[in-house]
Parts: sequence; structure tokens; C-alpha cells
Amino acid sequence: MKKLLFVFVSTLLLGFSTTTIAQDNTKKAGAANFKGPGTLNLGLTTGFSNNTIGFMADYEIAQLGRDFTVGAFVDYQSWSGKGSSFGAGARFRWYADRVLNITNPKWDVYAVGDAGFKFGEGNALHLGIGVGAKYHISDKIGIQGNIGTGAQIGICFGL
Repeated sequence: MKKLLFVFVSTLLLGFSTTTIAQDNTKKAGAANFKGPGTLNLGLTTGFSNNTIGFMADYEIAQLGRDFTVGAFVDYQSWSGKGSSFGAGARFRWYADRVLNITNPKWDVYAVGDAGFKFGEGNALHLGIGVGAKYHISDKIGIQGNIGTGAQIGICFGL
């Protein structure tokens, strides 16, 4: 099951990355039209180093600087036969649309980092880093995926 999820997420992210390269160059170059603050992101997660599967939700609260957002996250992770944990903390995103010259307003590409705490099985710091993309089907709903220390695939809502 975990290998199937890994293959699915990898294929999806590869599709995202190849699609973002072929953008319409007729629009203003270097536009940064990301939909950050006010976005609720929900997704299924898996951890590569600790063989977990779970659920994560984050809400992008504020914009920090030109291309950065910060938000709060909560997550639940479960290990096969080893217990589960609950986590909470802050999630930071750097939207790279402007730097990568992605002018299509339906796409957001970003680097993501988490810092927080895990409670339950294996109490510890919750740290994560990765890259991701969002495709906005409309202004109110989209799909998103991240890959890094773990993987996440899910949906995003503009509130």
C-alpha cells in the first residue's frame, strides 16, 4: 500500500513539474499570482523515514514578505502496529512562482517547511522540509501535493 502511494504521489508531482515548465509566455513575465493567505490545505501524508501514514491540515494565516506565508498545522500519524501521534506547529511556504517565472495563475509552486511538536508515540520535535505544487481548479478549490521528508497529496480551499 505504501509503495503504491509513493508511486502515485511521485507520478503526480512529476506531472505537476513538467506541466509548469510549458507556461504561456504571453502574460507579464515574472508575475507572482500565488493564492497563499486564507488557504486551507488538507491531505493524506506518508513519512519515508518512519513508515507512517496519516492526515495533515494547515491554514495559511499571513504573508511574510513578498513570497512567503506562515500558517498553523495539525497532523495525525499512525505506524503499523506501533501506535500513533498527533502533531501541531507552524508551516512556512516560499512561493517560487515569481522566481521561476511561472505566470499561469492556476499554478503555485513552493518550498515548504514545518516546525512543531509530536505528542503520543515517539514524543519529539516535528520537523519537515519539501517542495510542492498546487493546481487551482477555481478560486475556491484546488489540488496540491508535497514531497520531501514525507509526501502529501490533497485538496486546497480558498476561504
